[in-house]
Order: sequence, then structure tokens, then C-alpha cells
Amino acid sequence: MRVGYVAVRAQGLDGWGRYTVETVRAVRERGIEPVLITADPEMDPALDGIERHVVIPRPLAGPFSGPLSLTAAGRLRRVLRTCDVVHGIVELYGPLISWSRPRRLPYVQTAHGSWAALPLRTPWRRWFYQAALNRVDLLVVQSEYTRDQIARGGRLPRHVVWPAGVRAGDFGGSDIAGLPTWAGAGPVILSVGAMRSRKGHHVALEAVARIQAQFPDLQFVIIGGGSKAGRTAVELPRLAEDLGLAGRAHFLGPVPFAELAAWYRRADVFLLLPVNRGGTFEGLGLVYFEASAAGKASVATIDSGAAEAVIHEETGLLVPQNDPAAAAEALIRLLGDDNLRLRMGDAARRRAQRFSWDHLAERLVGAYEALVDGKQIEFA
Repeated sequence: MRVGYVAVRAQGLDGWGRYTVETVRAVRERGIEPVLITADPEMDPALDGIERHVVIPRPLAGPFSGPLSLTAAGRLRRVLRTCDVVHGIVELYGPLISWSRPRRLPYVQTAHGSWAALPLRTPWRRWFYQAALNRVDLLVVQSEYTRDQIARGGRLPRHVVWPAGVRAGDFGGSDIAGLPTWAGAGPVILSVGAMRSRKGHHVALEAVARIQAQFPDLQFVIIGGGSKAGRTAVELPRLAEDLGLAGRAHFLGPVPFAELAAWYRRADVFLLLPVNRGGTFEGLGLVYFEASAAGKASVATIDSGAAEAVIHEETGLLVPQNDPAAAAEALIRLLGDDNLRLRMGDAARRRAQRFSWDHLAERLVGAYEALVDGKQIEFA
């Protein structure tokens, strides 16, 4: 079976990219013949040999993103004519896919977070995107929170809540080779996420600043790429210096996967405090599953999909958004109680086993086959 995957890129540089790489990789292992349809030509080496077509524009966040994307409809339709199913991975491509797909070609769409709900909150964009949503045969939603945010602005098609996952074996073990010497000097708090304001790095910095006197050897490591909007990779180090964290907060930018995995293994606590801002929100947070696979307790925020990735008082602690004092208290609890931290880390590791890419791929392949054969989809 040939499945066309419509995505921005086939590189794990962000949530969309990671989902693309891991989903395509896992379904190929189950006999699916993937066809990658992207805007960027670069591709992860794990996907070598897969047919790909760089024929669509990069998605735009502005009000004319949907209509402008339709300029690629002819090119996309020619590729989709060779496919048995189309699976949209980036929500902003929904109108393009619905306009381009050949009649009766089954259409699966993944809804990750903000960009599944934002276009439904203004009248004329709601009409445009709702029309595309109405043509979806199966909407795969990452979290119940994301599902509810979509429902606030529009009508949901047939849908399932199937979270993405993690390759747990990539993060287990104890190998931390290659990390700097200062990483072994004291407790390490790790944060992984793009330098966007909704990731809450500014709140995390304030929380860490509140506890540095109690943990004088503490190191805070932030991994993630920069952004032109909000608190950027330039502004955050300035904030860290203002808070007295110079030499203690380390902004590493994007790092190779092997180094990323080593930092997860070395960390004592994982910290990411997303905030809802301007209609954007954290739809789930794959990084929490990665931290869990490494056996680390996490501190996350309520009122977002993160509250489904981290189970309060079981695999980590949840705190209110924009509350550095509450986050600081959570960090003190975890760093100050080895038994609590290790117990939550063990529970997190066990839970991560249930959220594998292999499990998601098994569900997706079953859905593809049912749609092609006109049978009932198994929703388990």
C-alpha cells in the first residue's frame, strides 16, 4: 500500500518533523510504501530510499496561508494519484490536501496542537478550514486537550486520540560520554524545546533562579533552536544573566541526537513549562515522553496537552502556567528527595513503554487498511 505523507520536512528538527520521521520509519517496517511530499528537500538518513517529492510550499501562519497553498494543488494531485491513502501531518496543509486529493482517496490528518485549532477561531478562516476538515476520513488527534480546542471553534470529523510516542531504547541506559566536565559537578535540570515564548523558558529560568541558593552546584541545560518571535535565543541568555544564572544556565541550541539522548540520561529532572499565548498552546509534548523513557521525572504545566504527557504525582509534577514560584517548589521537592525523584522516574519509564512509535504505526496501518477496504476502523 502506498501512503502519501504531506509534511514540511522529513527531518526531526521540530514536532512536525519528528512525527514525520518516526511515523514514516515505523510504518515502512510494517510493509507500507511511504511517499514523502514535502516543502524542504533535506531528509533524515533513516528514511533513505523512500520516494519523495518536493512540490509544496512552506506553510504560512498568516490569514492567507490556506488560499496561497492551493497554488501547489496541481503538483500535489499528480503525486496523490499514485497513492492509496494520503496522510496529512501538518495541519496548515489541510485545505491544500482536501482540494488536491483525487476523489475517493482516503484522507487521514494528524492534529498536533495550536495550528489545528487557531484557523477555526476567525470567521472566514473557519469556513475555509472547516470545509477541509469536513473531508477528513479520520482525524488522529495527539491529545484530548487538542481535541477540545478544535471542538471550541469547529466541528470534529470522525476522530481518535492516538498520542505520538518515543523509541524508548534510544534513551535508556547510562551512557553520558561526550558531555562537558561541568555536567558531573551537581544536579542537572534539562529543558528541551524551541526558543518560542509558548515553551515557557522564561518562566523556567525564573524558577531555577529561585532555587540556586539551595543547590549551589546546580546546572540548567536548555536545548532547542532559536525563533524570530517572542523571547529568542538572544533574549533568554540576557534574562539568565539578569537573574544571576550566568555560568549556570547553558543554552546549547540544537544538538545531534546522540548528544540529546546523553543529556536526557544525565539529567536529574526534566523541566518544560509551556504557556498558552495568543491562541497557541502545547498540544502534547514529545519531549516529556523522551524524558520518561530516560527514567526522569518531569515538571510541566496544567491547561495544556502536557498534562496528558505527565501524570501528576506519578511521573512528575504539574504546576500552574506562568507561576515560577510553584515551579520552584516542584523542583525543590524533586531535587531534595531522591526516593521521590527515582520513584517517579521509574513510573515514567514504565509509562513510556506504552507510547511507542511502533504502537502508533500499528494503529495507523490498521486504519489505512480499513479505509481502503471500506471496513470499520479499530479504535482501540
